[in-house]
Amino acid sequence: MSRKNLRRHHRYPILATALVRPEGGKDVQPIETMVASISQSGLGVYSYEPLKTGTRVTVEINFISVKGIREKDTAEGRIVWLSGMGRLYFVGIAFDEDLNPSKQPRLYEHFFKVVSWD
Repeated sequence: MSRKNLRRHHRYPILATALVRPEGGKDVQPIETMVASISQSGLGVYSYEPLKTGTRVTVEINFISVKGIREKDTAEGRIVWLSGMGRLYFVGIAFDEDLNPSKQPRLYEHFFKVVSWD
């Protein structure tokens, strides 16, 4: 059975990690993840912790820029899907709003440089 693709933008591979902070108070621990793909409107990440669909999150994305510099930016969003394989989960995160140069200047610049190589 095929899943209908509801994505608004094409996803691109990226070498990055992300610290996902679910909403829920002080006792909720951030989750370290590996980013699999990114688009203007979201991320796909690998996690050893399940994240409940619908959970609001803050995501700190850490990456190496095309200039070879360690960078990070933050985006707000929610978990839109989760798929598990053994102990590993593939998690879809939709941003509240598309990447933009005023809120995520470093990631925005990096993303559009990488996309232009496609």
